[in-house]
Amino acid sequence: MAQNETDALARRVEAVEDRVEALQVQTSGNFAAVIEGQAAIRREVRDGFAKADTRFDALTEEVRSGNARIIEMLASLKAGRHPDTE
Repeated sequence: MAQNETDALARRVEAVEDRVEALQVQTSGNFAAVIEGQAAIRREVRDGFAKADTRFDALTEEVRSGNARIIEMLASLKAGRHPDTE
């Protein structure tokens, strides 16, 4: 009888070990998926910031160009005035 109980206990231990191993495999796969998802999100955010920086640079250049044109127009208006009218 003791041998039967030992065998049954050994089978239970093996079953638990198999279950633990299966859970470890499943968990590792889930963690890998989460890590890959985080990496993808980081790439997406980094690309979004790069695009935003490019747009801000273009807008800054447009503002500078517009300011330069305004200054030129104001200077030409002032240059075209007669000194007695100022």
